[in-house]
Amino acid sequence: MQYCKKFQSIDEFVDCLSRGGEVEFLYRNKAYSITHYARSISVMEAYNESSRKQFSSPQGTLEYDLGDKKLKEVLSDLAITFRTF
Repeated sequence: MQYCKKFQSIDEFVDCLSRGGEVEFLYRNKAYSITHYARSISVMEAYNESSRKQFSSPQGTLEYDLGDKKLKEVLSDLAITFRTF
């Protein structure tokens, strides 16, 4: 599988989402997606609807719980499989 360019900073990630960008990534062999949904941003593990959390801002997504860490703690280590912008 080919990986996309990683986010170099939290600011780059927030900018991507602020402009309507969407992201798919792997963390601990699980796939996740970040998509825009209605007037919010949705983060969830693939095929696991109960893991879906809605956020009102790109900064809020950084608090998404990946089990052992928050998204903001591992952002630069994620294997990005798809991203826009």
